[in-house]
Amino acid sequence: MDGYAEAIEERWIELKFPGAVTNLHFVRRADATPGAEPVLVLVDDDVEATIAALKAGGVEIITEPQEAPWQPGRTVAEFRDSEGNHMVIGSQ
Repeated sequence: MDGYAEAIEERWIELKFPGAVTNLHFVRRADATPGAEPVLVLVDDDVEATIAALKAGGVEIITEPQEAPWQPGRTVAEFRDSEGNHMVIGSQ
């Protein structure tokens, strides 16, 4: 693999929205297999209610809402989207 091809493998796209806390960060995947690691983190004011609604709709919940070990006071939960990708939802 030449230097240019190696550089392409390490590239990403990041979208920042003016005046928003939200950033989207896209990285290249090796294939279309659903990721074991989270591929998207969503922020929500009521993580517990959102997870309850997802669960009621048949969504696979990986972890129930709990305090984030890396940030005390922040609630996080994990679920799989319709394609099997690992997603995270967390409070601000």
